[in-house]
Amino acid sequence: MDFLEIFVLWRDESMHPKNSITNAPLQLPTLGAMQFGDYSTLLFQVQDGGSVVEGLELASDLADGISQLCGRLCAEINNGEIAYCAEVRALAFLSDTVGALTRSARRSLERAAEGADQ
Repeated sequence: MDFLEIFVLWRDESMHPKNSITNAPLQLPTLGAMQFGDYSTLLFQVQDGGSVVEGLELASDLADGISQLCGRLCAEINNGEIAYCAEVRALAFLSDTVGALTRSARRSLERAAEGADQ
């Protein structure tokens, strides 16, 4: 074997994935199905297979909206305005949606972690 052949063999072995220092791309789990809303009817659900990242982004946006709406509702009540049940029910629904998205993401990540440990 000449030097070039030895170098090619060494290079091929050093480029093997087990010898690589680059990280493999992370593959996130998908959301799992979860029903939520009025628990007597359970009309709404998180669909199985959705993106965990998109689900958590939506949950974050909705949580920010809930905070803003609660602040406005509080200010209006402090100014002597009345609060309507529909407003409170809407906040509860948004809160249920955030909870379902985050629980679904958490369960998906836990399942992925359990699978990685085995």
